[in-house]
Amino acid sequence: MNKISTLPIAIILSLLLINNAQAHHHDQDKMLDLPQGSIEVEIEEDHDDVMHAVQQGLIQPYSELQKVVAKQLNGRIIRVELEEDDDVWIYELKLIDPNNNIVKVDYEAKTLTIVEIKGRGLENVIKVSE
Repeated sequence: MNKISTLPIAIILSLLLINNAQAHHHDQDKMLDLPQGSIEVEIEEDHDDVMHAVQQGLIQPYSELQKVVAKQLNGRIIRVELEEDDDVWIYELKLIDPNNNIVKVDYEAKTLTIVEIKGRGLENVIKVSE
């Protein structure tokens, strides 16, 4: 499991570049377009599997996911996990809504469609399409 804690991504990346064996994580983060700042990011899968899935178009970049989330939901992303289950890649997000409720949302990483959403006050989280 590759885990990036809540330390700023820039600090983590500079530490990763010290060791060539760990530099692969930087490439993975770059390919996934992972967030800058203090969002907790966790990638459960093998680095090579993630790189291969990105190259095959099975995982959309994080920046695209952010755009979809901004259109569909009210809240700020505080945690991102990327997991593969039965050949399907899933972004698992935790958001904090305007009322400080934690909401868990799973997006299919290829299509960026919501697979599951859980939490309190969802009527304040889900934006109504016009």
